[in-house]
Amino acid sequence: MDLDALARHIAADRRARAPFVDFPIPDIATGYDVQDRVTALSGPVGGYKIGWNSPALLERYHVSEPAVARVMAADIRDGAAALDPGDYATLMLEPEIAAILATDLPSRAGPWTADAILPYIARFTPAFEVLDRRQGESVHAPSIIAANVFNAGAVVGEPGQGCESDLTGHATLTIGGEERLSAENTAPQPPAEAAAFIATVMQSRGQVLAQGQILLCGTHAGLQSIAPGQEAVFAIAGLGEARLTYG
Repeated sequence: MDLDALARHIAADRRARAPFVDFPIPDIATGYDVQDRVTALSGPVGGYKIGWNSPALLERYHVSEPAVARVMAADIRDGAAALDPGDYATLMLEPEIAAILATDLPSRAGPWTADAILPYIARFTPAFEVLDRRQGESVHAPSIIAANVFNAGAVVGEPGQGCESDLTGHATLTIGGEERLSAENTAPQPPAEAAAFIATVMQSRGQVLAQGQILLCGTHAGLQSIAPGQEAVFAIAGLGEARLTYG
């Protein structure tokens, strides 16, 4: 298999917003090798995401551990972002907590832990992961990882809190005025644990996680659809909110 040619194919499909298709990628390790190449063709990295970090999603995608992918710097927005429907084939949102790195992460011999990574996190804040599913319903994990786990950016909210804050406050999500979430302790795992997993995987791939980059720590409410003209607001008591409009 020519991984460079496959990466160019996948990167071109992503740019064209062509329907997502599976490729004969044999395993997760090869999927990450292709992802390295795909994202190298896509511009500077502004952060990273975790995916499938709940038991139900691990089962759905037939994997034993979560996936990790890059978030391109050009696709990260702050504040009340406005997303253009013309930029996506099948836009979906995931409400998440984002960790913002206070400084570059040093290299580490073993896996990162939540306690080890916390001193390097400036703040946690509500965020939206933006995904373009490109009409895909695949559960072939190697293909999805190769294509960067559908990531199409992030919207990072304000104001956020420091590392000692309680991140289990009451969370609400509304889209187009419809309440889709209202509950406490909705994170799929402690955000620092998710951040540590991201750091472990990406440092093993030679990535330097840098000051100001974001780490998206997993969805609080699954994939969420949004229609043109709607506004989405994700808020966590004591932490802040993220909002965006679509079209």
